[in-house]
Amino acid sequence: MCEWNIRTLVNDIVLALVINTSATLLAGAPMAWGTWYPYTCVAFTTNVIAQLLIPTVSISQSLTKGLASKAARPYAAIFIENLIFVTIISLTEAVTQVGPAQMLAAWSQTYLQLVLIGYVTSVVLFKIPSKHEQG
Repeated sequence: MCEWNIRTLVNDIVLALVINTSATLLAGAPMAWGTWYPYTCVAFTTNVIAQLLIPTVSISQSLTKGLASKAARPYAAIFIENLIFVTIISLTEAVTQVGPAQMLAAWSQTYLQLVLIGYVTSVVLFKIPSKHEQG
């Protein structure tokens, strides 16, 4: 469970677009609207449902409490949250696209790249100041 606001929803949309597009390109699949759009919707919906069910912020804060006074803590927390969401989203995408029998083979081909892409995207989104932070 996370704090629901416009920023969270925009982040979810951006991550769904980035993760699905990256997964499509990494898998060598064609960028066709008829498949790209529904799978982006699957990524977005999966992310939102995961946020409703899994306390990722609590998990990441708990796992990074040893870094409480360090500047690296937000980045470690982002990595943990990203790892959880990218794992869930990419597994869901894999089972949706190729079915349960081939899911793990398809998933393992792009997982590490998607974790890195998702992490970089999440850090960039984190670095964008909100209106509240701007003044």
